[in-house]
Amino acid sequence: MKSKKQKIKGLVKDMLIESHKKALKSIDKALNSGCVDIDGWDEENAPMILPKCILTAILEDEARQYTARGTKYEKQMKKEVKNIQYFL
Repeated sequence: MKSKKQKIKGLVKDMLIESHKKALKSIDKALNSGCVDIDGWDEENAPMILPKCILTAILEDEARQYTARGTKYEKQMKKEVKNIQYFL
């Protein structure tokens, strides 16, 4: 019989795998959308700024879907997330 810790770990892993698949698809979506100045990207001058901006937007978008915003669990979620972040 699985322990609660193992069950929680499995659920988190499943969500991360699905989130990762969606995030990878979002790279092309961002690059093809026209919202990114690909021609203005300079490999010599701050080459990581645009990739980090795309990554940050994708991660924030992925995180937003799990926030329980607008539900009765929103406050609890914020509190738990903040607490967990202290230990990561």
